[in-house]
Amino acid sequence: METKQFVMIGIAIALAIAVAAPFLASGNPDGLESAFFSIHDAKPFMGSDLDEEAAAAAEEQAVAATGNEFSFGALMPDYSIPGLDKTGEVLAIVLGTLLMLALVYGVARVAARPDK
Repeated sequence: METKQFVMIGIAIALAIAVAAPFLASGNPDGLESAFFSIHDAKPFMGSDLDEEAAAAAEEQAVAATGNEFSFGALMPDYSIPGLDKTGEVLAIVLGTLLMLALVYGVARVAARPDK
C-alpha cells in the first residue's frame, strides 16, 4: 500500500469516527467534572441528575478557595455548535478533526524540510 493511500484511509477512518461519536458518546459528564460535583453534593455519586444551584455554589466555592477566576468562552462548547443539536455536534467534531489534521500536516511539512 502506498503512503498516500494509507494516509487517505486514515483520514477517512478519523472522519467516520468523528461523525459517529455524537451518537455513541455518553451524555453524562466526564469523571473529573462528575467527581467534583459529587464531592460538593451537586449530584449523586451514581447518577447524572445535576442540581444547577448547588453546582453554581460549588464553582463559586472553588473560585473563593483558589482565587482562580480564569474563564474563557469556548468556540464550540461541549463539542457542539450551539443551536444545532446532533448536527452541531457532528460539525464541531468534524471541524476539530480537520483542523488537527491540518495542524499535524503543517508541523510535519516544516519538520521535514531539509536544513539549508
